[in-house]
Amino acid sequence: MARSFLTGSLLIALGACASSADDVCQNVGDCSYAGSYIWIQSCQTAALALREQAHKGGCSPSYDAYFACANHNYRCTGDTASFPGCDRELNALETCLNQASDGNACAQYQQVQAACRSATAAAGSIIPTSCTLALQCQAQCLLTNVSNLCSPDLSQIAAAMVCAQSCP
Repeated sequence: MARSFLTGSLLIALGACASSADDVCQNVGDCSYAGSYIWIQSCQTAALALREQAHKGGCSPSYDAYFACANHNYRCTGDTASFPGCDRELNALETCLNQASDGNACAQYQQVQAACRSATAAAGSIIPTSCTLALQCQAQCLLTNVSNLCSPDLSQIAAAMVCAQSCP
């Protein structure tokens, strides 16, 4: 009986462990945003959405490698967070996400913008074809928070901007 309780407690404890991405968000929030719970939660939500897109695009190993590196190499200098030595992992993740762009947030955003241009002859997209990790996250914030990108509501734009502050 005691053994099964201990095993169950261990499984619960292991299941509650934060991911590397969660830890990175926590660290950056503590360093650059005075430990803002709202910022940390928003960052973790954006990281989870990015993880799902990385998985769909076959980029899970690159995602895991980048966040493991960022978690391991995190530095806080004053109020500036950095991840020295993780450029290679970040570039690999961005390259993989760009190659798997079908259906990712940038591609979805560009499709919506193309439809808006067709309907209203609007100017070009604000998300360039080369979609960095930061732009991927920002595009996801827009797609998640703005119901009509052709005619956005100001409160929805504000929500998207708050979300985008948590982007890497």
